[in-house]
Amino acid sequence: MRAIRLFLLALLAGSTLSAQEPEELEEADPGVPWRTSYFPYITGGINDGPVLAARVRHWQPAEYESRVTATAALNLDAGITSRGSRYFRAEFEAPELWEGWRLRTFGWLERSARYGYFGLGNDSEKNDDLVDETDPFLYRVRRARYKVQAEVTRQLSGPLHLALQGDAEQVRFTSLPGPSVFVGEFPSGELEQGDVSGRLALLYDTRDNEYNTRQGLLLEAGAQLGSGGDGYTRLYSILRGYLSPLEGTVVALRLAGGGTGGTPPLNARFTLPGWERTVPVLGGEYSHRSFDFGRLAGRGTLIGNLEVRHDVLAFGDLGAITLMAFVDAGRVFEQESFRLTTEDMHVGGGGGIGLRILRSTIFTFNFAGGPDGFNFSVGNGWMF
Repeated sequence: MRAIRLFLLALLAGSTLSAQEPEELEEADPGVPWRTSYFPYITGGINDGPVLAARVRHWQPAEYESRVTATAALNLDAGITSRGSRYFRAEFEAPELWEGWRLRTFGWLERSARYGYFGLGNDSEKNDDLVDETDPFLYRVRRARYKVQAEVTRQLSGPLHLALQGDAEQVRFTSLPGPSVFVGEFPSGELEQGDVSGRLALLYDTRDNEYNTRQGLLLEAGAQLGSGGDGYTRLYSILRGYLSPLEGTVVALRLAGGGTGGTPPLNARFTLPGWERTVPVLGGEYSHRSFDFGRLAGRGTLIGNLEVRHDVLAFGDLGAITLMAFVDAGRVFEQESFRLTTEDMHVGGGGGIGLRILRSTIFTFNFAGGPDGFNFSVGNGWMF
């Protein structure tokens, strides 16, 4: 048993971090030693099969009762797939080093060899009969992305926070061999764009914890100003709620949406900014599990997710095996302005298995069906 505990501790990857309420916060205890962990793991790729990854983590554990697992942490991650996708990420998070403040910075180098491109707009089509050995990349494009980001969050009062974020990125899309939808819209087969943006968000956070939430709300509303394209603005909101009606059962709901003005660059159409995690638009294990990554893209998006999780085998702090059932719905707006509507929503659903190792390392295996048929995906952490 001791060997199992040591193995599980070595796999501890940590989860998204944020600040506690002021009355619970204290300066980091200098007597708590920092630890260094390093381990390999396997996670899902972007339309590209499994990713063989590794992490080095230098971190200071938080108090056991804390809403987060670490006072601060420096993470170095790298991964590669058999088809040429790869990434390197360096991240520093400090949710409890300073009372009432949270800091998060990261740099990211990523190459996705099979990113999805099906055209822009909610009516973009997918016909699997057109994809064969002679034309395997009809709906695929290579995306290289270089990004740096910094975010500071200030606790205003109780669960109310204000977050300011700045980032800069350079993105290059290039076509793969053979005909593709991307080449049809960008005949040169290449598109390179830069973007510098700032985002201000107001947050309301009553979650019981931030690594395996069972009760509470996280409500976010923000505005973004970017330089990409000819300049653009974006207003967005992400609303999340969690309820545990029975021991070991969690019902989770997310509603997210946003619209842009101006002329956003192509890559901005594939993302919705978020405080803890950017939401990819639209498809994949973090937005719509019945779709490929990049299946739908547009100037605006509207997403709804409902998920029920139940621990069928629970081992306390050692981990759990969880069954999931979910429904995902979403649509994008390209030619028309963003609006709240259920019209022309793409709905899918399915089930999956979640594997939790210790308190915060979570992998999900999703089996979904929808307008494009069956789709399997692997996630690192809960969808939301």
